[in-house]
Amino acid sequence: MLYLASRFAWFLLAALLLGFAMGWISHSGRSRRLWSGGWSFIALLWAGGAALTWFQLVNGVPAMWLETALLFAAVYWLGCVAGTILRPSEAAAGVSAPLSGPAAQPEKPAADVPASTAVLAAVVAVPDHIEPALTPVANESALPGERPAALKEARGGKPDDLKLIKGIGRQNEGRLHGLGVWHFEQVAAWTSANVEWIGSYLAFPGRIEREDWVGQAKLLAAGGSTEFADRARSGLVETSRDDGPAGEGNVAAPEVGEFEGRRPANLIASARAGNADDLTLVKGIGPAIANDLNRLGIWHFDQLAALADDEMRYVSAFAGVPGRGLAENWREDAGILAHGGETQHSRALKAERGAG
Repeated sequence: MLYLASRFAWFLLAALLLGFAMGWISHSGRSRRLWSGGWSFIALLWAGGAALTWFQLVNGVPAMWLETALLFAAVYWLGCVAGTILRPSEAAAGVSAPLSGPAAQPEKPAADVPASTAVLAAVVAVPDHIEPALTPVANESALPGERPAALKEARGGKPDDLKLIKGIGRQNEGRLHGLGVWHFEQVAAWTSANVEWIGSYLAFPGRIEREDWVGQAKLLAAGGSTEFADRARSGLVETSRDDGPAGEGNVAAPEVGEFEGRRPANLIASARAGNADDLTLVKGIGPAIANDLNRLGIWHFDQLAALADDEMRYVSAFAGVPGRGLAENWREDAGILAHGGETQHSRALKAERGAG
């Protein structure tokens, strides 16, 4: 590869700089994650390619191109690592404000300030009275990303209507309240690491980015609106109709006949012997859905495994994810786990938690 390195020196330098730029840009400034499941897959591919050339299973021109690709991939990765390491953290740069204590109030934009500037000013300012009021979450440290700052309660007892954000219905609003998220500016201030954590907690990674919760929250925090918010205010969006401001009590009540399907017959008031199974080991069930299942009365794998189709539809609807229980085979996964077995998801999740 020394011959290739000398031949493509300038191109390799460009790959290194590109990797450095990507590492710098993608690093949130709060937590440094130099490795992930995606990198592990790429490393396996790289090692496989290297083995092909090392044992001369590929020769001639194909071998040269393969070695060139491996060399460029390694240099690009080194650039990404360098960019991530060398970018200063927010704490070092003085960007992050303390969670407790008085916070500066944003200045009101002048009348002649453009609307875009007003929006930016409203969301960049740190929300006042934010305190570390984080309630415990099962396996919290195993969730990727970083949990966002929280409020013990809504300021002045008046939370914003988070259901004006497309993608947040009554269920998710209640879950966010349970995490101490009450106002648009809190959502608007989420970093990419916060978005990743919330997405994993709610068991729909990538959805927050696709629906642009942060962008919508920035507009609403600045007094603006969106087409969806206008429709929701007019009562045209069923899932956004208000049902009260309380925390997790804001989640729909589990009344018989309220949800699709049939209420399960095997519900119990509490976990047997006080030891609940870790329902997040079932693929598709995150901490938020697991909490909802516990509220309903499902604490163990064998309970999930015993559900009939109409009961599973009820459970999914109660958890705010209609149809997912059947579509994602919760019952089959739970049956394997109930008998002491493992699924691909449960093994990967346990390995990730062990590595953390």
